[in-house]
Order: sequence, then C-alpha cells, then structure tokens
Amino acid sequence: GGPEANGSVAEFEKYGRNRLAEGKLPLCAEMCSTKALIGGDSEVISTIYSQRVAIREANGKYPGSNIFGWSSAYGPAGSPAPKPTPADKIPGAK
Repeated sequence: GGPEANGSVAEFEKYGRNRLAEGKLPLCAEMCSTKALIGGDSEVISTIYSQRVAIREANGKYPGSNIFGWSSAYGPAGSPAPKPTPADKIPGAK
C-alpha cells in the first residue's frame, strides 16, 4: 500500500520518526556543522543561498558564475581546454 498517515502508529512502526511531518528538518541537516545541508521552504532556501553568494562576492571570492566552482574545476574563462594524455604516455595503460 501507500504511505501511512502522518503521525500514525503504523507510520512510526514502518519508518520511525517523520521529522518533516513534525515540522522539523532531517537530523543530518539540523546537525551539519558546516551548514552545507539546508532545508525548508524554497523561499527560505533561496534567501539563504542568495545571502551566501552576496557575502562571498563581497569578500572577493567566486565572482560571477564562479560561485559554483566552475573555474576551480575547469580553469578560468577563456583558458584552453586541457589536452588528454595519450594512452602510451600513461604508466600501466594498455
């Protein structure tokens, strides 16, 4: 069958506590010391994210689209793409 009614004994027996139905965040998000995990209404999450981006940009970190770490992973905009290493140059490659 489908999910049990929120707060019912059957739901608790099947799944344990339903923190969302109790109006609480999942425990992992509540206990996250780095505040990397957030939860809540989309408006609240959007506000938190916007504030974090504004603070990082104000501090000179991750200007513009680099907030997602693109340049860290792929180099700054306009830089040449890395060239793949030929297989015969990789130790142990066949």
